[in-house]
Amino acid sequence: MKRTSNRWTVPAALGVAGTAVVAAGWFGYTAHAVGGGFGAADGASVPVARAVPPSAAPAAVSIADGATVVPTSTLTVTAPPGEQVGAVELTYRAEAVPGVFSADRRTWTASGHLRAGAAYSLAAVTLDDAGGTGLQYETFSTSRPDSPLRIDLISPADGATVGVGQPVVLAFTRPVADRAAIERELTVTSVPPQPGHWSWLSSNRVDYRPQNYWQPGTRVSVLMALDGVPDGHGRYGAADRSLAFTIGRDQQTTIDLHSDVATVRRSGHVVRTFPVTGGMPGLDTWGGTYAVIDKAPDVHMDSRTAGLGDEYDIPDVKWDVHLTYTGTYVHSAPWSMGSQGVRNVSHGCVGASPADAQWFFSSTLPGDVVRVVNSARQVDPGNGFADWQESWAAWLSGSALN
Repeated sequence: MKRTSNRWTVPAALGVAGTAVVAAGWFGYTAHAVGGGFGAADGASVPVARAVPPSAAPAAVSIADGATVVPTSTLTVTAPPGEQVGAVELTYRAEAVPGVFSADRRTWTASGHLRAGAAYSLAAVTLDDAGGTGLQYETFSTSRPDSPLRIDLISPADGATVGVGQPVVLAFTRPVADRAAIERELTVTSVPPQPGHWSWLSSNRVDYRPQNYWQPGTRVSVLMALDGVPDGHGRYGAADRSLAFTIGRDQQTTIDLHSDVATVRRSGHVVRTFPVTGGMPGLDTWGGTYAVIDKAPDVHMDSRTAGLGDEYDIPDVKWDVHLTYTGTYVHSAPWSMGSQGVRNVSHGCVGASPADAQWFFSSTLPGDVVRVVNSARQVDPGNGFADWQESWAAWLSGSALN
């Protein structure tokens, strides 16, 4: 229920001038501070809005008292004619929503988004030229969406230890129109700090990568504060999410399709080389720089899923390190050992001996860097975690905020 007050003198401790958001304690004054006589012991906290009669000219609030609105609603407080807004407090639990005053301080507009399914309290002080004040208080709620903004993929997993090339990958279930609104609420922090940025690889996928590979041992935290944030298509987030992960040792592998040799380095030092076979001409293994997506000890590989008809159907391919969404793996290929280190005969994957494939599988983390060179074709950045295909300038150009 809306409650307003007649004019009264603001205690000196209030200090409303120039303040955009009022601290929580400002709207609970003692009876002594406003002259007493409100049925409370001297010094007891009494909400002024409940203690005095209603004002005839309250501030206008764009959301009605007691209303339920969508989180994307705009909340504006407008002072009566000839007056100014002195201070505003808009809160959900202990969380204050920031806001900005107009140049003439006639209005205050919330600049932070509202959460979904939340109950808000609003308190506003208005000021007249004579130093008189009015205090207004109201409450309202926000609804929960019937069709919320959903994330289909978040990588890496919370608590994971990953390689130095790991991007943060967010894929939404549907295209996003207001990409800037989404991107503003995505925050990545790292210890030690390293420059990085978000970039949209498609209408529903946004990735974060550092300018250069992560430093080993880095601790990374990601906050997705999407509760109430609109996607531009009438949907909005219904919850915040967060994750944290750690960067492991620096392992980078180069697969040369000319020499058909894989070279694995840790911290720049070669720890193993082994012969491989890549994709045959016309089905060349995608060239480029990847971060490993994931790995599995067994994968059913069916050529029909890659658009290759009935070329192969192998139910238990061993020691699979996943590089692209289109089905590129480094895996065990005992059937091609005679060609490994000699020529490229696969349908696009990188085949190795069972022993070498098992070693590589056991030694690889998601996010490890794999670089395929001397290929006739290059991978698209969105085909897996190939974010490193783009220069830093190109990467920055994919941000909705640049």
